Amino acid sequence: MKVPDARLSRPRRLAWACAVLVLAITSLSAFIRLSRAGLGCEPWPHCQAQRAALGGEALAASDPPAVVGARVAHRVAASAALLLLVGLLFLAFARQPVLRTQGRLVLALLVVAVLLAGLGRVAGASRAPPVVLGNLLGGFAMVALAARLVQAGGAGPRGVASLRAWTLAVLALVFVQAGLGGLVAAAPTAASCQGSGLCMVHRVGGMLVVAAVLALAIGAWRRRAHAMGATLAVLVLVQAGLGIWQLAGAVPLALGLAHNAGAALLAAGVGLLLPGRGSG
Repeated sequence: MKVPDARLSRPRRLAWACAVLVLAITSLSAFIRLSRAGLGCEPWPHCQAQRAALGGEALAASDPPAVVGARVAHRVAASAALLLLVGLLFLAFARQPVLRTQGRLVLALLVVAVLLAGLGRVAGASRAPPVVLGNLLGGFAMVALAARLVQAGGAGPRGVASLRAWTLAVLALVFVQAGLGGLVAAAPTAASCQGSGLCMVHRVGGMLVVAAVLALAIGAWRRRAHAMGATLAVLVLVQAGLGIWQLAGAVPLALGLAHNAGAALLAAGVGLLLPGRGSG
């Protein structure tokens, strides 16, 4: 049974607020991580190589005011998002009939948020690959789940059931590629990526992602999901352009942040093509 739109108005507004907050949290986390990695530092690339030799705690202790401010903003936004999710969970299960889809998504968001908070408490400012991957991919998962939460409120396009398997494969590929990108940015060889095996794998992965997402976008377009198909095509082409731009030499911090945000939005866009339960 379809729930009347009036019942969904408040959860929908809260879902949008949650999505904006989660994207802001992910961007702030990227700003902290990339700043500590030395993106945009001077003189490049020597400064980046010097920072790579420092431990995570040493880098955190020498954070400039902008990064300190970002850390405070990150905590405030994360706390606000947590309160918002608790409110959404109450709304989802207090309604009659219960908004089960929204409730499941909010629970998933809460689980990921708690895991990330635990990782931050245990690992601190560690730059170990598992910590980098956990923070990066956990943040992307939250962006994708928040987008699904907005979609579940009727404020977004529907998924395409006939593309379920391909969409899952592409989504997995996007997450793998995002993880590779995070490892490249955190690696000591990031300042001189030429000849690095990890960088080469990331570039090949980028070409695979572009081809896979464009094929998915064409499939969505042919199945009358025109808006989703066009959005995915634009997102992946812009993301590819940002990646190619970074090959030119010194990478400005703003470019790295745009590339990170583009990857998060691409993951969310691909995830929106997944049909919900009961879709035919």
